[in-house]
Amino acid sequence: MTSPVMRWISLIGLYLIIFLMLVEWLVPVVQLTGTGHIGLFLAFVILCLGSNILELNGVLSFLMKFVYVVWFLMYVYMGTKFFSVESFMKIAEEFVVSMRALIEGDWNGITDSFRSILFFVLLWMTVYLIHHWLTIKHSVFYFFLTTIIFLCLIDTLTNYNADFAIIRVMILGILLMGVLFINRLFKNSQVKWQPQYYSMLMIPLIIMIIGSALFAYFMPKKQALIRTPNAIAHLMDWKSGQSSGIGKIGYVEDDSKLGGPFEEDNRPVFEVATKTNQYWRIETKNIYTGKGWERKEGDIYVHTFGYGEEIPLTLKPGKKKYEDKATITLKKNYKFIMQPYGLETIDQPNDEKSFYIEIDGEKIRPTINEQKVFLPQYSMTYSTPEYSLKALEKTRNSDLKKLSKDYNQYLQLPASLPKRVQDLAVEITKDEKNLYDKANAIVSYFQYNGYRYSRTDVAVPSKNQDYVDQFLFETKSGYCDNFSTSMVVMLRTLGIPARWVKGFSEGDEVASDDDTSHFIVTNNNAHSWVEAYLPGVGWMSFEPTIGFDGFDNVLNDVKDEQNEATINPKKKENAQAKAAEQKKKEKQQQEKAKKEEKKQQQQEKKQSQGKDKAATNQLGKIVSIIVLIIILVIILFYLTRKKWMPKWLLIKYRWKGKNNILIEPLYNDLLKQLSLNGLSKAHGQTLRDFAKQVDEKFGTEHMSILTQAYEETLYSKEEPTIDKDKMIECWKYLINHLGG
Repeated sequence: MTSPVMRWISLIGLYLIIFLMLVEWLVPVVQLTGTGHIGLFLAFVILCLGSNILELNGVLSFLMKFVYVVWFLMYVYMGTKFFSVESFMKIAEEFVVSMRALIEGDWNGITDSFRSILFFVLLWMTVYLIHHWLTIKHSVFYFFLTTIIFLCLIDTLTNYNADFAIIRVMILGILLMGVLFINRLFKNSQVKWQPQYYSMLMIPLIIMIIGSALFAYFMPKKQALIRTPNAIAHLMDWKSGQSSGIGKIGYVEDDSKLGGPFEEDNRPVFEVATKTNQYWRIETKNIYTGKGWERKEGDIYVHTFGYGEEIPLTLKPGKKKYEDKATITLKKNYKFIMQPYGLETIDQPNDEKSFYIEIDGEKIRPTINEQKVFLPQYSMTYSTPEYSLKALEKTRNSDLKKLSKDYNQYLQLPASLPKRVQDLAVEITKDEKNLYDKANAIVSYFQYNGYRYSRTDVAVPSKNQDYVDQFLFETKSGYCDNFSTSMVVMLRTLGIPARWVKGFSEGDEVASDDDTSHFIVTNNNAHSWVEAYLPGVGWMSFEPTIGFDGFDNVLNDVKDEQNEATINPKKKENAQAKAAEQKKKEKQQQEKAKKEEKKQQQQEKKQSQGKDKAATNQLGKIVSIIVLIIILVIILFYLTRKKWMPKWLLIKYRWKGKNNILIEPLYNDLLKQLSLNGLSKAHGQTLRDFAKQVDEKFGTEHMSILTQAYEETLYSKEEPTIDKDKMIECWKYLINHLGG
């Protein structure tokens, strides 16, 4: 018998071990997916385990967990610590949108909040299943085995190092199974629970576990014959290379693999209330790999600031007298700030949030207690910078040699970059005297040398092919990523520091009043462009992509008409080479080419939309069907276990052979099958009384015979007086009867 206090101590100890094993699941999942907020997920696990320990009412337990999940979504995605009707309605709206996207197979349309809901449901179900194994089955072997397999796969197929995690789980799992075995031993033998008896069994178990762990740790280990680093990433790369599907447009964090077509997506991302339409900067990236853009590995250094404080950006704002205000209202849960050029401060007092800017990429994130949060609306002050044409025309190659080493990161190029890329850049800019004109020469080169803007006719570089080289010399067809990356690389080959910029282009105006206009920016406006550093001037933005007007921020302060330049570099013409009549002719040709290109794109889209969309969604549907089949099979196996489990036991003991069959596992397996069929031993009921109850149910004496043999084995060192053939016969009869 067990006292209530000892029962609680034992139960809490078991659940503590379970919690520590669940931590080993959560840590790699959160780390590999970049989910964050692991503390809040662990708190939910504690809530689930606690409600099971306290055996709370089902409705009350459900409400507690539901309220916690809603609070989590509001805190993480809405940026509020308290419940509000507005935040709740937004979450409900995202839930409906995600459900519709899930039904349609649009995996990119599923929101982050909905993914979090699915993750909470998974944790909820996992804890319930473990509770069932722990309290009903008194065995967690399957959970232990699954955890080991999971960690082994994660360690093998990803960059996550699970060496110590596997050791910890082995220790916890063996300890858990040992404790459960000891508890079953006390329960089945009807021995009164005493601390000294329990200690006599627990101490050897702990000594064995510690000794085994130390032995395994200090023993020499042979290295693996093969190394499979990040196999999942390689598999996804292979899939991307093999897939002919069309991607989804919109801002994404990962730019390591550029190329491939995409679909249009006019869903709104944010609304802007300001005076002028403009580009919205998010971040810059510096490391070009030959396939795409990456950020430097290691720690991310940041600079923190608050509302109303000056933001330390490398792009300096314009004059104070030209200051404007902008108010952003986000429609998507982005945890970063949209930056107008010339951003000075973020203005919204009486709020607990603060901000930090990532020094390497200048992405600005709102935070609460150092955790990234979603800020649904914010206002800011900015002054668009202006550049003196006179100063720009004074920039020279000789000035580049005087730059500090801090700018070397903006000159990085992969060793595999083909030399003809640099040769082309030199050829394009050979007649230009200043750095500003060299940059504009590259912009103009794309306009008049057979390049075209296309969302569909966009190639993906092969394994040994450079992304920029492929675009410049082979395909000559692509969208903003192709043009902007190519310009950055060519500028760097000339020794001009340059960086790749991501954000959104100008939105569509939807309303206006006397002082303010309102613009909608959609996923279609996701864009990339170029920033180059010109000595004596600073960082300056350039727009090389065909079809985009770009930036009109150059102040024409040169009086000499021969040196006059159009303020917008996209429309700059070489006065010595282009006459007024030629300008008009080229403009007409461009308009004609754009119309033909648009017509061609529409035809291509009509021809390939159905096929490509089906190809894009096919993989998701197949995976969904496979997962659904697996779940249904598991459920079917679970629901029919009363039928197939007895047959499995008969096969299991037939394989062992009569001489290897022991009465204890035989009897315990029979007790489990009886419990599945509604015949469980009552608390305090002796085995003999229970045997009589079973025999009365089936009209036999088989259970009493087996119970006698079991007790003789358990309490006596001698062999049972009952013949083994007789025992096996009785057991088979009962098992066959239970299996129908």
